Amino acid sequence: MNINSKIESSKKIKELDLNKFPEQIFKIGEEEKINDFLQKNPADFYAIRDKSKAGGVFKLKVAADKVLEEIDGYNLFSINVSSANYVDNQLLVGEIEFLSNGEVYAILSLNPAASVRDAIKKPDFNLKTTIFDKELSRIPHFDYIYKYISDNNLYDIIVEFALFDKEVGEKKEKVIVYELRTNY
Repeated sequence: MNINSKIESSKKIKELDLNKFPEQIFKIGEEEKINDFLQKNPADFYAIRDKSKAGGVFKLKVAADKVLEEIDGYNLFSINVSSANYVDNQLLVGEIEFLSNGEVYAILSLNPAASVRDAIKKPDFNLKTTIFDKELSRIPHFDYIYKYISDNNLYDIIVEFALFDKEVGEKKEKVIVYELRTNY
């Protein structure tokens, strides 16, 4: 599986029927569509992400009444219900890759307020190891994430995710997948 952009990642998450927060991609000038999305997906906070390039501007916690103000400067972007609405429920966040040869790469945070970017900047765990490493048992909820990756056949893919202590997202599951990456 090759995933070459954020747009391809969004499509692959949908195609694989993975759990995510309600999200829609918009272009500049689509304020009416944005208002429709906000009405259909009421929340206190939303995230706005640049979808035109990797590492683009990302706003994790935008109050519902400020969304239209905060989209200035974006040409292609997504708006989704923010994980900030579940800060009291987040258990683990970061990115992880299980390779089919048994190698594991993980950058993870236990900070309930952290985004994936925060986890990468200040990880509680930053590992390059194998699935047989006993150190993995020190990571809270590691088995849950491993089972999720295995059940969904997400090997050889970097998975950006968060784990919550309650069911959230469109499919009402404990794991949210933010992004899948292979070639970007």
